Amino acid sequence: MLSPIANFRALTSCSFAERQQWPPGPEGLSPGHMSRPSDPLLGFLRDEVRRRALTTQALSEATGIDRSILKRRLAGTEAMTVDDLVLLSDALGFGKDGIGLAGTAPFSAPTEQRPPLTIDTPDDDSDDDDAPDPEGNLPKQVVGLAFALGIDVMLMLDSTQLGDSGVPAAVLGRFKEHLPIRLEARLHRHYKPRFGDDAFECVLSFDRLYTCTFPWTAFRQVHFVLPVEAPVVAPPPEPPKPAGKPFLRVIK
Repeated sequence: MLSPIANFRALTSCSFAERQQWPPGPEGLSPGHMSRPSDPLLGFLRDEVRRRALTTQALSEATGIDRSILKRRLAGTEAMTVDDLVLLSDALGFGKDGIGLAGTAPFSAPTEQRPPLTIDTPDDDSDDDDAPDPEGNLPKQVVGLAFALGIDVMLMLDSTQLGDSGVPAAVLGRFKEHLPIRLEARLHRHYKPRFGDDAFECVLSFDRLYTCTFPWTAFRQVHFVLPVEAPVVAPPPEPPKPAGKPFLRVIK
């Protein structure tokens, strides 16, 4: 099996005719039989982002591409530029060598090499069934959905159950009934979430970093904070074509 970098290099260096000869992927669809030549590359990028459990917000901040624009371009509803491809390649750790630009002169001042974005996925021995279970652990499912969607989530926790949670006593003293916690999408990978059977574990910053453990029974409310999507601006209609010169047609 090829490494992600080898796959990326293959996708960005082969011709459209060569893609037609590729074997079908895991879903039975050959990359060469997709509607556009760029579809295999977009599919690979989306798979790589999902494999690393990255949020669109985190990828947006790493690349400098607006979140709404990045979302549409990764989905293929808006054309991706070469600049976007270079920025994504750098953020994911593929580098210029991964897109066949090794040895070329940089178009701008070289930037410091950054490690590839990634996040450790939480250990979960439960079934890999994504269907909601009304009889199951509801807080675990709802919080997991927020991380899967890559959106901000606000938690309201019962403070009386958090004495041994790892939250500083001074903080609990300020919130005697309910402790509000906001988990921002751009920081999801830094929280290092772990979804246990009995509790949710994550790393939070107060006066310093604390590893906190919140029992699922302490969850009182979970609020999703949806990102503001930039509206899609339709291109202006083309002006009507000028009428041709008048002419006389003789009918016999």
